[in-house]
Amino acid sequence: MPPRTLFLRMAGFVLPALMFAMTPMKAQTVISNEALATTTFVVNKESRSARCGRTGCSAKTQMFAPIPVTCPAPIGQTCTLHIWLDTKTSVVLGCGNCGGAGTTGFYQFLVDDTVPTIGPTDEHGNYLFEKYGYTGGIPSTAARQSYPASVLTAVTNANSTSHTITVNVGCRDVAKTGGCEATAHWSTMRVDVFEP
Repeated sequence: MPPRTLFLRMAGFVLPALMFAMTPMKAQTVISNEALATTTFVVNKESRSARCGRTGCSAKTQMFAPIPVTCPAPIGQTCTLHIWLDTKTSVVLGCGNCGGAGTTGFYQFLVDDTVPTIGPTDEHGNYLFEKYGYTGGIPSTAARQSYPASVLTAVTNANSTSHTITVNVGCRDVAKTGGCEATAHWSTMRVDVFEP
């Protein structure tokens, strides 16, 4: 192959690849130059179950008592919270061992009773960890799997430097199997508070 033809073929491949690599990702958020101010650890050794028994239903229940955190910035200033969750979770079908598509399992994160502003969560604060799946058909023998989650949010000190984090576990019977159940067994959570 002549060198000029080889060069043109390579350029035809490399240039579009470079253009794609240089295109900024629109869903990406970059936060930099912030310092870790405080860290809060939470451990829960009790199980929390969300369940419902109707076709197409959904349920959620609180995994932890509300967790207080402090943004040490002055009033009117903002801190970034990084919430790390690791829990052993089981997701079961509402119909026992009927098979087929399974349940959707999610964690719901709320900070000061609002949805995290960075996420990744949906418009209700839900972080999807399982869709159309299940770990076992009978709740008493359901396998436990580790489903970690990581969520970022910004909080602004309006009247106080105190903020509250709420985390729920939930399920949704999207496959119409007659109900759903999601259980968070032992759970740990870490909240890092960063300030500019």
